[in-house]
Amino acid sequence: MNIEYGMFQQQALKLNMSQELVQAISLLQYTSMELAGFVEQIATENPLLEVEMNYYSTFSQKSLKKRKKQSASAGNFEAFIPDHLPNLSNYLQDQLLTKNLSSAEKNYVTFLINNLNDNGYLEIDIDEASRILNLPREIGEKALNIIQSLEPAGIGARNLQECIILQLRRNENADPRLIEIVEHYFDDFAYKKWKKIKKELNISLNEIQRLFDLVQTLEPRPGALISNERTEYVIPDIIIEKKEDIWHIHVAEDSYFHININEGYYHELMQQPEPMVKSYVKEKYQQIQWLKQSIEQRKTTMINMMRAIIEMQEPYLLGSKKELKPMTMNNVAEKIGVHESTISRIAKNKYARTPIGTIPLRKLFTTGAKTATGNDTISTEQVKNEIRDMIDQENKKSPYSDQEIVKLLEKKGIRVSRRTVTKYREQLKIPSSIKRKRYN
Repeated sequence: MNIEYGMFQQQALKLNMSQELVQAISLLQYTSMELAGFVEQIATENPLLEVEMNYYSTFSQKSLKKRKKQSASAGNFEAFIPDHLPNLSNYLQDQLLTKNLSSAEKNYVTFLINNLNDNGYLEIDIDEASRILNLPREIGEKALNIIQSLEPAGIGARNLQECIILQLRRNENADPRLIEIVEHYFDDFAYKKWKKIKKELNISLNEIQRLFDLVQTLEPRPGALISNERTEYVIPDIIIEKKEDIWHIHVAEDSYFHININEGYYHELMQQPEPMVKSYVKEKYQQIQWLKQSIEQRKTTMINMMRAIIEMQEPYLLGSKKELKPMTMNNVAEKIGVHESTISRIAKNKYARTPIGTIPLRKLFTTGAKTATGNDTISTEQVKNEIRDMIDQENKKSPYSDQEIVKLLEKKGIRVSRRTVTKYREQLKIPSSIKRKRYN
């Protein structure tokens, strides 16, 4: 084996991305509001940049005036005051005001409340909580019972089974057999393995089905009933509308902000004798030029992408067809001459206001499934709709298996595998045939 040391020259091709290029790529995936925030941040660091902000342009002035008029006429001045919704912790703490608790009990209850997740489930074991608080387990059990007695029913449960039991026990009319089934046969009950329950409890399948339907009306996430977050409103990044057979595309950030260079201040600073000042001013001037060019390029790409989408999906966007045509990001990228990753970045977290409503841009992209002829394809959305319709119309006493759905789709000229049907069914949040089966 010959090992030699030495210095050698070697050519290598590498892509070095400048900071400007990295930021330009980042601009593509910003939502319009995020872009406005980015521009505002640069304005705080660049004395030459003048930004006119207008964050409220997306709201209709007509509807705003109407709301003010209605509120004033009704004497409802509270409509202009932000509503503060209670969070789960505060909601439960308020209910404790009527309870006579010792200092240790109050501390324990507060500790457990702070260890509830957003769904209202307790995420800490009583033994562990007792060790942390250095309090007897008996106090912990009492504290948990207190929490589980509060509203909403099911709060403080440690799992779904206990959550259901807590709600059933609050219901005076609940069938005692149902509580027994949930306590001792929970998994068999949930997965519809009911023959064992029928045999051991001497209860008919029809009756088990009735009890199962009752459980379906209960709340599996009681904590979610108490929201600690405001409603989030979707703000569109692109607005498209058709007027007199012409499509108009508007990029939302045009209404959010306008960028200008303070030319007077620039020329004033360039008159300064210090070279460092001139260098700094040139750098900031170039930064603004880069920003304007990047935003303009982003806008152009977004508009081109939307034009291509409209060309391929016009019937869907006008509401004349329920299903999208198969259209991938690569299809659009090739049509407008950019890389697929560019389309992916533009579509990320953005919404378009269209004649059929405000929809996520990513929803407009869908792959296709082969038809029986093999000459054309249909969108995955169409296949999902077919699956949903079949299951809606099936005999619930003998629901279709995924393999049976494959055969039914094939009769309609759609070729998909059983695995694909299972995937689409799960995406539609439709349970398996075993769980869909009914006994009455």
